[in-house]
Amino acid sequence: MKLLLPLFIALFTGFCALSQKIPVLKKGRWVGCLELSADDHLFFELELHRKDNTYSFTVLNGKEKVPMNRPYVEKDSIHIFFTNFNSELVFRVKNKNSVEGKWVNHLKTNYSIPFWASLSNSSIFPVADTESPADFSGKWKAVFSPGEKAFDAIGVFDQKGNSLTGTFLTETGDYRFLSGNTEGQQMYLSGFDGSHAFLFKGKLTADGTIDGRFLSGKHYKTNWQAERNEVFELRHPDSLTRLVGDPNDLSLQFKHLDGTTFSYPNDQLNGKVVIIQILGTWCGNCMDETAYFKELHKKYNEKGLEIISVGYELGEDFDDFARHLSNYKKRFDLKHTIVVGGSANKSSAKNDFGFLSDFTSFPTSIFIDRSGKVVRIHTGFSGPSTGKYYTDYKEKTEQLIELLINE
Repeated sequence: MKLLLPLFIALFTGFCALSQKIPVLKKGRWVGCLELSADDHLFFELELHRKDNTYSFTVLNGKEKVPMNRPYVEKDSIHIFFTNFNSELVFRVKNKNSVEGKWVNHLKTNYSIPFWASLSNSSIFPVADTESPADFSGKWKAVFSPGEKAFDAIGVFDQKGNSLTGTFLTETGDYRFLSGNTEGQQMYLSGFDGSHAFLFKGKLTADGTIDGRFLSGKHYKTNWQAERNEVFELRHPDSLTRLVGDPNDLSLQFKHLDGTTFSYPNDQLNGKVVIIQILGTWCGNCMDETAYFKELHKKYNEKGLEIISVGYELGEDFDDFARHLSNYKKRFDLKHTIVVGGSANKSSAKNDFGFLSDFTSFPTSIFIDRSGKVVRIHTGFSGPSTGKYYTDYKEKTEQLIELLINE
């Protein structure tokens, strides 16, 4: 079955069922919960708005607001699809203050997680004691999966009282907006955007380090450790992937969304500054980078900048891939060129971009000057949740674009 079929069926059914009345729910701040396991519960904030018997729901991850489509009733359940990803919350109303159901991610096969939510003004994660909270604010050097598969990360946290926000940066991207709270020596952070369900738990030990656990949905879990370190940095994202082979042989061939052939280089791009973005519409970091590239395109396109996004998608065939990318282009009102790469795996991208030394991350972006020379290969993306890392990247990128345009 096509991956998008559940979405089309749901949207069609929802359209037909709009006349069915949604049971009364109280508007305001709700706290939702995903039961990842018997011992691990991912809590997150929900905003419920109601006007003239019309409901709207928004998931909150700190400063991020995750949009959701209009809810509809099918049989005895309410369905709400996430706007940016092919997943939904399906639930029944227990009473006007609480609901119970599941989160269904249609991007994975038979993937659902129990969900419930209730009207609440309490901390996101339950707090059982009145002990003064430990201070987790600041910058931490973190190691995930200690041992043979270990990888470094940077934790940046902001704490006000027992409220906690922040993120983790890795060499392939960041974990986007996380929010939660502390309880004594414990910290809890979560991020839920409809595609990813991240839960970070940590305890401040006697020696001032954090001993933690990380879960991604119900399919992945590992340990992590961290220590305060204001000067630690990851390897620079411009140093992780390099050009190999003949630097003049950057020949690429893909298909436009309508199935016609796209080739690089081509006459329309001669003498232009070009960014080739390798992305997937299922990827949150790619979505953040695309939002920034949209700004770049608007600001510099008339001065000679062109952006080519090559999408690697979940699905069974070209039609699935093109449909995902077409919806993405329409949803974010993108004006630059978007072409179909193939299926959503790193080996597909590596095969297509044989002039790269390796392919380790969606997104990866290639910056090319007016003469056709590659001047930067940027692996991963540190988005708005990373604060200074994001603003520094934007500043340096725009300096580079200005330089290349004026050459």
